Amino acid sequence: MRRAVTSILMAMLVALSGDCADRAVWSRIRYSGGTIPVKASPYDWNTTLTVIPQPPSIVIVIAPASVFMARRTVRIAADRIISLSSGAAAWRHVGAVAGAVLPAKPPALFGLLQDNGYVGIVFHNGADKPESILLDTPLGWQILPALKRLTGKSVEDSP
Repeated sequence: MRRAVTSILMAMLVALSGDCADRAVWSRIRYSGGTIPVKASPYDWNTTLTVIPQPPSIVIVIAPASVFMARRTVRIAADRIISLSSGAAAWRHVGAVAGAVLPAKPPALFGLLQDNGYVGIVFHNGADKPESILLDTPLGWQILPALKRLTGKSVEDSP
């Protein structure tokens, strides 16, 4: 009886790990701005990005500034993504979309203190209207190759 229970539990663990093996999840991300109407705290790094290979999509769960507000979930199909960008190019691409709200960018000290941790995603929503998301993360070097493999789009980097 003990062996039967043990084998059933092991089979369940293998089945669960097989479903999640292809997913990639990052959680040290901050939503900096874009066209998604949510107020996020500049000190909150609880936004989560998940890359799902089947069906190819991206799920972003944005943590709001207040604990009394619900998290905002954005699902983006891989074929709806227009462009991927990083660094200063991400700031430019996201800001170029009509209706994008970005915070004031602090000036770089003679080009020495530039923040290159931005990841920009520009995509079409269900009504074929362009939307954008600007994410700030120290894990951009892991996220961008996964997004590039998922979408087949090249990543525009800052000069």
